[in-house]
Amino acid sequence: MAVGYPVEEVTEGRVRLLVPRLEDSAGVPEQRLRSMAPVFYNPVMKTNRDTAVLVLRAHQRGLGRGVAACEPMAGSGVRGIRLALEVEGVERVVMGDLSPSAVRLGELNAERNGVSDRVGFRLLDANLLLSLHCYPGGRLDYVDVDPYGSPAPFMDTAVRSVRNHGVVAFTATDMAPLCGVNPGACLRKYGAAPLAGGFCHETAVRLLTGAVVRAAAVHERAATPLFSYYSDHYVRVYCRLDRGKRRADARLARTGYIKYCPECLHRETSMDNKAEQCTVCGSETRVGGPLWLGEQSDPEYLSRMLEDSTLSHLVGSKAVKLVRMAVDESGYPPWFYDIDSVCSQLGTRSMATEEALTRIREAGFRAARAHYGDRAIKTDASVGELKKVLGG
Repeated sequence: MAVGYPVEEVTEGRVRLLVPRLEDSAGVPEQRLRSMAPVFYNPVMKTNRDTAVLVLRAHQRGLGRGVAACEPMAGSGVRGIRLALEVEGVERVVMGDLSPSAVRLGELNAERNGVSDRVGFRLLDANLLLSLHCYPGGRLDYVDVDPYGSPAPFMDTAVRSVRNHGVVAFTATDMAPLCGVNPGACLRKYGAAPLAGGFCHETAVRLLTGAVVRAAAVHERAATPLFSYYSDHYVRVYCRLDRGKRRADARLARTGYIKYCPECLHRETSMDNKAEQCTVCGSETRVGGPLWLGEQSDPEYLSRMLEDSTLSHLVGSKAVKLVRMAVDESGYPPWFYDIDSVCSQLGTRSMATEEALTRIREAGFRAARAHYGDRAIKTDASVGELKKVLGG
């Protein structure tokens, strides 16, 4: 099958696939060249796809039966083909794209990897494809929405196309709205106010999760986060969807607001969005939300994911590292602290991350590294207590 443009073979996971060969162009960034290619393939998102493999493997084992999956924005087809090859029990993967070139290339890649009988492609809009699976008997076990930008326009159909107890995954790459650079766009897309500040990447994850929880509750479904993270300038959320009004109400009750003081770094949760004076220093607080205030990942589910950390193509991968760190981050308040920011407030020298963690633990508090950055830590100490420990 000819595709009509130069291609090259790449390997990702257990898949060998053809992707458009990028032509050298002086002064044009590689990411720009990828976006200009006939079909989009982004090797930077390999970690994103690695986590999808781990999540669906854990989900399939929990079900103990064959599963059906869908990726409504196929591109080169790499994600769906990897799911078919690397997840035991995947009986069917539905792929869609609005680009005829993408559909042709995806079909060719499925054939090259021997999964054409289980991976099918349709030339359809993402929302239309998902809508075709929004009826009893037609729903899917796993739906993965990984757009360029915000997944918000696809949340409703994605939620409706997933079976009871199924899993839905969303990627958001529009970090400017989610991190407070463009608050108007965040309000339009996610129905919430962002919170610019030193821990904005975590609030970005929680804003996306909160939007999924609300989208699911519309259909009396409870969205429970299984694994969520920030990496490579995007945020990613995996949620299990369970039917039930009371379950949905219980998840909504775990959404709220975070009030943050940029002057003294104090932060607290709240059920209202009223900006008021900081209870510590008296400065005016910033308010973000509504967002998810509960656990961002399920420790039991993470343990099931780590059962596959010894897969040859995942050993030592960034995806496995993220899962391990998510385990350590469980049980803390919905924010992290940046060591350098706290030390700067104190006017003292900064210190190694391990030294900071040791001091905090010796003072009787819990503490762990956070995956948001090399200097990010989680602790149950308040900012005031943290300053005493690090400034002593």
